Amino acid sequence: MATSTTMDVDSDKSPTPTGRIVIQKVAGRSAVTSIYARYPLKFIRPTKAVSSDIDAVWIYTVSYGGGIVSGDSVTCTMTIGEGCTAVLTTQASTKVYKSVGSKDSGQLLEAQVGRSALLAVLPDPVTCFSSARYSQKQVFYVASDSNLVLVDWLTSGRRMRGEIWDFELYKSTNNIYLEGNQPLFLDSTLLEQGAGLSVADRMQAFHVVAMLVILGFFHGKENFTDILET
Repeated sequence: MATSTTMDVDSDKSPTPTGRIVIQKVAGRSAVTSIYARYPLKFIRPTKAVSSDIDAVWIYTVSYGGGIVSGDSVTCTMTIGEGCTAVLTTQASTKVYKSVGSKDSGQLLEAQVGRSALLAVLPDPVTCFSSARYSQKQVFYVASDSNLVLVDWLTSGRRMRGEIWDFELYKSTNNIYLEGNQPLFLDSTLLEQGAGLSVADRMQAFHVVAMLVILGFFHGKENFTDILET
């Protein structure tokens, strides 16, 4: 069980990072030059995620508890250097366990994407257990010719256990800023149990909420397609 305090993902002050990743060009190829993670976060860097002909770094995020535990605060910062390509993904769905004592859990990702660089954030969906309270925020700072692919999605829960939209709170915020902190894309999704209609009443027969953002001009179209098909 994690012992970290609850994180306010809407705060203007970023907490001390749980994880940090820096990717820069080394000998003409994208490479991880700095990486750090502490409990409850872990990074996995497979050496053969894609063909050696593709210049891309793949990083998987892993939780020691197999998911997000009540009260967990996970923060991650990324710096993608000029001309680099990186993919941030997961090994399985992000499980959010039930809230204990109404404690929220949350994740915060802040990423700087350099010129002519590509960052693809391609996680498996978030799955909230019954009574879970979860908030996440992802902030991207991009240049005028940066490239970003962002997938943000959520399932209704553990359907086989009858937990369909049975969590207490889910909030996801995605913000993209151009140079000079100029807002380019600001989006927020909030699902919360109400005194009137429940989340299940409002979602009816739907079991997935998903958003896809594609930003930028992909100079290496073939390379980008190969990455997404892998």
